[in-house]
Amino acid sequence: MPSFKIDGRLVGDDAPCYIIAEISCNHNGDFDEARKIIEAAADAGADAVKLQTYTADTITRNYKGMLEGTMWAGMDLHALYEKAHTPWKWHKDLKKVADDNGVQLFSSPFDETAVDFLMEQDVPVLKVASFEAVDTKLMEYMAQTGKPIIISNGMTDYLEMKESIDVLRGAGAKDIALLHCNSGYPAAFNEVNLKTIPVLGQLFDCVTGLSDHTLFADHENKAEPAAHITPVESVKFGAKIIELHLMMSRDESRALFEKDEGGYDWAFSREPDELKLLVDMIRTYEKDGNVNYKTDQEKELAALTHGQVCFKPTEREIASRPARPALWVVENIKAGEALKFAAGREGNFDSIRPGNGGLHIRYTDLIDTNKASRDIEAGTPLQWDMINLEAG
Repeated sequence: MPSFKIDGRLVGDDAPCYIIAEISCNHNGDFDEARKIIEAAADAGADAVKLQTYTADTITRNYKGMLEGTMWAGMDLHALYEKAHTPWKWHKDLKKVADDNGVQLFSSPFDETAVDFLMEQDVPVLKVASFEAVDTKLMEYMAQTGKPIIISNGMTDYLEMKESIDVLRGAGAKDIALLHCNSGYPAAFNEVNLKTIPVLGQLFDCVTGLSDHTLFADHENKAEPAAHITPVESVKFGAKIIELHLMMSRDESRALFEKDEGGYDWAFSREPDELKLLVDMIRTYEKDGNVNYKTDQEKELAALTHGQVCFKPTEREIASRPARPALWVVENIKAGEALKFAAGREGNFDSIRPGNGGLHIRYTDLIDTNKASRDIEAGTPLQWDMINLEAG
């Protein structure tokens, strides 16, 4: 297996599994809660913590978009991200907390301005989130930084995943890790298909790992957490990076979610003792090749995670795919006016969530600078009949 270093830490090959605790929105708008999560991650033995760098206006716009078919169904996306985002002014101080606790800190950017900001923070690696694995322009920009890139394959089919890797490499990325991911929120144990992990490594010649969203043995009632199973099993299939969400209290987060006041990732986030258990089990397996599950149920769940080699979205992931970004008109455009890609800056069309039928981001360079065929209102998914493509 290939390998590379993240700020001196070898990842891949025979190195120990690199374990990432994702904070995401689990800070619930409280800096001290974010600090506690970082400290808990370090105490549990994680190697790194990860943020998400966006604002409500850089990841989406206030166009009343919703994520139907997911645990966030019925929620207005702009309002959700306004509450869930990590303030950019926290990043520097959170990095110091991470440094002081001996763990690395990095982030997933969701537009080019976030990439620029993270480069100013000198993060050691960048992460492409599953939803953004179709954002070819963002991936190009990330690759051009020269930083190692970790990307998740949630919701993608084989051709989409190949395009993502080709875009990253074509733009200069040399160190790439591909995380197998089921973007069900939460994901079911029988849909994880861990047998796909070694095949990804063979097909794409990169470090492989897992971005995990499984949690509950009783998937519907969400009362029996089995948070250690899938990460531990993934290491048997060669996972060299594991990413999972961490929170301080499931009960508190669930209660906040039910009041729409926070806890938006509660259903697939670990508590600190669950993280420590899986880290300890992984380190034991790396040392002597043994995994000791305590109950027959754990053994049954472990077997379910193996699944089959799979390069298509599962049913739960299909419900999430419409929320991936696509091209939208973000400023009013007059007929005959030139289209200008914004990339989070100045421009009249941009890549934002949810896609909702907008053109794929791969067409951005073809569209950019061409003229609108008619007046287009901001908040409209961009379509071919809105563009006069000039022959050339």
